[in-house]
Amino acid sequence: MYRWVRFTSMFALCCLPPFSTAYAQEGAGQAETSFQQYYLAVGQNRIANISGLGLSFSEFYPEVGLFSASLLPATSNDRFRMGDSYLTLKGLPWKGRHWTFTAGDFHMPGQMVPVPFTNITFSEIAARGVLVEATHGAQTLGFFHGQGTVTNTPRVPLREVVPQRLTGAYWRLGLHRLLLGARIVHFANDTSELRKSLTFVSQIPFKNATVASLSSLYSIAGPLKLYGEAALSTAALDASNLVVKGPPVSLLTGPFLDTKRFALRANYTLQSASYFPLLGYYMGDRVGPFAEIRFRPVDRFELYASASAYENNVARTPQLATFRNTTESAGASLQLPGGISVNGQLTKLDLSTRANAGSSWLTSADRQKAVTVARSFSHQNVRITLREFQDLSPLNSLRQKSAEFDDSIHLKRMSFGGGMRFQRMISVQSRTTVFYHGSANIQIGRVSAYGNFEAGNDLLNRTLFATNTISTTVVGTTATLSKNWEIQAEAYRNNLVTELNPQSIFVLQGQGVLVPGTLAALNQWSLYFRLSRHFRWGAAPVAADLAQYAARRTPLKGLIEGFVMERLADRNEPAEGVTVAVDESQTAVTDKDGHFRFSDVPEGRHKVALAVHELPAEFDAGKTIESAVIVLPSKTVRTDLDVIRLSSIQGSIAYPKDTQIDAIVVRLLPGTQYTTPDEQGTFTFYNIRAGKYTISLDEKTLPNFSVLTRPATVAVTVADGGPTTPVLFGFEIHKPEKPVRNVLEKK
Repeated sequence: MYRWVRFTSMFALCCLPPFSTAYAQEGAGQAETSFQQYYLAVGQNRIANISGLGLSFSEFYPEVGLFSASLLPATSNDRFRMGDSYLTLKGLPWKGRHWTFTAGDFHMPGQMVPVPFTNITFSEIAARGVLVEATHGAQTLGFFHGQGTVTNTPRVPLREVVPQRLTGAYWRLGLHRLLLGARIVHFANDTSELRKSLTFVSQIPFKNATVASLSSLYSIAGPLKLYGEAALSTAALDASNLVVKGPPVSLLTGPFLDTKRFALRANYTLQSASYFPLLGYYMGDRVGPFAEIRFRPVDRFELYASASAYENNVARTPQLATFRNTTESAGASLQLPGGISVNGQLTKLDLSTRANAGSSWLTSADRQKAVTVARSFSHQNVRITLREFQDLSPLNSLRQKSAEFDDSIHLKRMSFGGGMRFQRMISVQSRTTVFYHGSANIQIGRVSAYGNFEAGNDLLNRTLFATNTISTTVVGTTATLSKNWEIQAEAYRNNLVTELNPQSIFVLQGQGVLVPGTLAALNQWSLYFRLSRHFRWGAAPVAADLAQYAARRTPLKGLIEGFVMERLADRNEPAEGVTVAVDESQTAVTDKDGHFRFSDVPEGRHKVALAVHELPAEFDAGKTIESAVIVLPSKTVRTDLDVIRLSSIQGSIAYPKDTQIDAIVVRLLPGTQYTTPDEQGTFTFYNIRAGKYTISLDEKTLPNFSVLTRPATVAVTVADGGPTTPVLFGFEIHKPEKPVRNVLEKK
């Protein structure tokens, strides 16, 4: 199997480029092939040896959507395994919605509405099966079914199927100020497989559970929001001797406010044990309040505080262990002149536990004080932290003090830093240790390299008699070999030595017991290598652009239709051959009934208008020449437009023979329109709307010695585009006779 994966991965790296470029002319898309190797060993013992290839492909198909595929086969310790492998078609426009179909591995958020609180986290739902989702605007419907999965390998993410089936449906809606989400999920566990596994052991062994929840986030005013969730759950237990009688209802509610000067988060939680029984995680079985506040009276000073009180075993089951904890924390930060910042914090944690209802309570109290002073220079940041921790419990009490110094420098192409922590623990056995750490990062062209190391005695993982010595080194590099090739490599080494304290060795050997100074030694190291090649084609250069590119080109579509009518005084007549445009781009021409129709119009607001510059000569724009419509998916929206049929006024001028009349002006009043007659003395006024007009013969333009034989003005009425009576003008030429004078010549 190992050889098959190696051969297949190298074949994919070499052969995918021709396959990808074959699609370069058809649309936008991208692909990636990769080969990765991970090896983990402890001493001489191999823990993990994972070899795998990665094939991912995304291509946008017009009118269909974005098709994506992923295949991540691998061998892990000579076993065939799979990572996230799926086929997805996203954004298919159908039945008035955008549809998403996924077969294979899919992931869903733990909550249908984002939770604005920092004290509660929700794990995602991951399964291998089918997911169908339909979206329109701010509304989403979905269904899923599959076998639950978890990630159980480092560096190379492989999915492990857990003995739990999940089936559910959900609904999400976004309004102006309100987000709503509803979901129902059925969890079915394979109890026989659960008994064989020590990984997924839960406090309450459920055989199956069904959870229905409704969540909301409401914006009350400005930044003030209110979150609420209610869930109803039923469950069947696998263990007959365990009786759980808890409340079937779970609640989570509280306000959220975040401004520059003031912030508040507060909530109350009541979650039954069957609230969210997802294998591999533990969500539920707790009750209590939480509050967090931040106040900044001025820009350089801030106060903050938080408090919570939680208790599990909400059902009060006598056989189960019960935990109670209260936490209080307060602090302040101050920005001083010179780039100096000071932060101080006090934290109190009280924990009470008991194994069952018949056991007594064990109480411990933890207190921590911390002060941090930092100063930033142009490229440097120096930080000093003083911390004191105190634990008071009936089993053991201790006190720990530490002082930590850190310095980091950031340059244009590189950054590095380091620090040390002095630790002092005061208990039955006291000790002092020093812990070191450092890091570096450099970028040269297409190559980046990084390194981290830690070394020293760690008091955080101490016992009463032993101390841990840690030495950790991480070195890695990432290089872009060319435009499409990338290589990544990392080496990790960790040494953990657990030793007895000298005082303990002295006491035990003084009692005649021979013990070694070293209790345990762990030498862990790993190597990681990844080689990948990227392909991109079409209009979308990166993954985010490809998703947006596909969303813009697969809109949901509706229809626009209507009529263009000729408005008359006593009736309406259809206007044939009129051009109508949508958003001044897509056009249609009316038929004999005046009807126009636009199919495949993207949803949203559009403008439907007459193409005024393309109107037939006999029509003019009417009262309604444009309309704004909202197109809904798979719906038809109706809008009507108006035109007015235009008429013409014809006339003639009677004139004497051999008279030039092409300079005679005939005017149309009211208005400034005028014309001149042709050689036969006829004239025409075109594109005349219905109304009353006066046709006037401009006498100033008549030839000399002209005398009108008809009136110089004629009243004309144009009615609804109908024909008009021809207008007649006439004139004659009357040249004056010169007087005759008789002159007698005398001789």
